[in-house]
Amino acid sequence: MIPALGHDELPPDRGLMRAVARECRVPVFDLGRLSCRGVYLDVLETGTVRVGDPIALEEAAA
Repeated sequence: MIPALGHDELPPDRGLMRAVARECRVPVFDLGRLSCRGVYLDVLETGTVRVGDPIALEEAAA
């Protein structure tokens, strides 16, 4: 998904990427602190994810 473009009924949000660039900085080797935001997940079964569906969050392995 590209946040600066609209998707289905969701309008584009150009401010989203500016917020990530401003607030989410992580060290990347010798390149300094770069903007980065992401989510990793495991698909346990096929189906449709809907607003309000329950989720479980776990700490990432180091």
